[in-house]
Amino acid sequence: MLALYQKYRPKKFSEVAGQGHIIKTLTNAIANKRTGHAYLFTGPRGTGKTTLARIFAKTINCTERVEVKKNPIVRTEPCNKCESCKLIMENRALDFIEIDAASHTGVDNIRQLRETVPLPPSALKYKVYIIDEVHMLSIGAFNALLKTLEEPPAHAVFILATTELHKVPDTIISRCQRFDVSLLTQPQIVDYLQEISKKEKVEIETEALETIALEAEGGMRDAQSILGQIIALEDEKITAKEVNDILGTSSKKVVLDFVELLSKNDLPASLALIEKLQQEGINLRNFNKNILAFLRVLLLLKTSDEAGKKSSASLSKEQLKKSRSIAKKFSLADILELMDLFQTSLNLFKDSVVPQLPLELATIKHCSSEELQRSIPKTIPKPVSKPVPQNAPASLHRPQSVVEEKIPEQKPQENFQSPTKTKAVESAVKKTAPPKNETPSQDISPEELAKLPKRTVLLSEVQNSWSAILDGIKPENRSIHAFMTNCIPCGVVGEMVYIKTKYDFYKDKLSEVENRLTVQKTTATILNANIKIAFVTEKEGSEMSFDEPKTDDENHNVLHDAMKVLGGKIIKD
Repeated sequence: MLALYQKYRPKKFSEVAGQGHIIKTLTNAIANKRTGHAYLFTGPRGTGKTTLARIFAKTINCTERVEVKKNPIVRTEPCNKCESCKLIMENRALDFIEIDAASHTGVDNIRQLRETVPLPPSALKYKVYIIDEVHMLSIGAFNALLKTLEEPPAHAVFILATTELHKVPDTIISRCQRFDVSLLTQPQIVDYLQEISKKEKVEIETEALETIALEAEGGMRDAQSILGQIIALEDEKITAKEVNDILGTSSKKVVLDFVELLSKNDLPASLALIEKLQQEGINLRNFNKNILAFLRVLLLLKTSDEAGKKSSASLSKEQLKKSRSIAKKFSLADILELMDLFQTSLNLFKDSVVPQLPLELATIKHCSSEELQRSIPKTIPKPVSKPVPQNAPASLHRPQSVVEEKIPEQKPQENFQSPTKTKAVESAVKKTAPPKNETPSQDISPEELAKLPKRTVLLSEVQNSWSAILDGIKPENRSIHAFMTNCIPCGVVGEMVYIKTKYDFYKDKLSEVENRLTVQKTTATILNANIKIAFVTEKEGSEMSFDEPKTDDENHNVLHDAMKVLGGKIIKD
């Protein structure tokens, strides 16, 4: 008995799911008699590379080609009835050679192939060589193949297929017409599986097919294999629950319930649900993928009505209503943060010893984000010392490498100044920093803001007051506060205080006039200084250099240190 992916393998271009850009190019080339001598199909496994190669081989050798119009595009198709088509379909064509490079990696195999290439075809118009997994060839085999690709006979066509393009030499790629075969979308896979189900006379719920498509991760062959496994149940009607039980996946209801718990920051209930799924044998990696898929729906519902409707088309009315309710509880920043956390957790599953640990870490980080921001130690670089004069003693030329220093939470996340504080700097910070657990009133007008003293604040002042600044912003605008919890002050130049953001999107949002003025007003009030605020990305912040102004005591100490080393003294006029 044939597997479904063999039984329903497309026999002509119109039966292929997706890959419209490749099909259009190939059929136009055939219709205009501009076929090349070498093609390279690259892309993930199970997406149709070899299938396209076989159909192309049939079409160029077909003696009775047909023109098929589909979606206003006219395509040249093989007839599948002529002798040439039958020979290829039944694997009886001597001029159609399909080679598995994984088992023919040596140079001798390619040399044997080269000896047969000059011979004219016996029955077909073209001799077609399909080399699958071509990246498995040895260097010597590639060199032997290169000569043939450079000067092929007119009757030979080479079609190379690979899942790992980076392993194919550039000299081979440059001599081929390259086509990138893409992963299939979930709707494309679902539509194709529905057609197969009808032909197999099996009734299966749409949600079950969507689960199979999600599990296949864009590969049609994997989707067909899973469907074959499901059909083996021989039920009159296959439900989504049965598919979830077989694949170890979770239902949409469980995913919605879990994300709803995250919207409430209900950490105990969220962790309890993860533990329950683990005990029930649910594949938590698949559960993580389902969470990301649903978060995408929430993101689109939040940003675009049209895109949101399309993405939520597979949800029932009840599920859509609940999804809209959950979306209202999240800010856009919250959804982006969750997607970042669960994308990271998805990548951790491969190396995790405890199956549920990646999900638990992502959940805890979300539900305790503010607390973690204030308690996790940060790693910061100390700046390299400034160059000294060439005539200074050798001791001053000793290189100082960048080292890493752990700092407690209440200190800033990053520091661009020297870690050694003088008493003068500490006293200045004490004078300007607000008392603990006290946030000044934010009811301040632009006129009152202008009356604040114009002075150069220290980066350390801003960093030490950062928690108070965040607390002051929260009652003003909770959305801005959510963005600001992922930002840090990184430097001061004159009256401008620079704040570094984690994402470009954060920078754009916070730089909007109203949002920037809210942050500026709060910061200026707490620091008691007439300052301005500017936002930069992490890359921009790392490229900027900030020098803290030195106090008189600091300058005095530096001068005396230099005198001791150089043996000088101060001469007063």
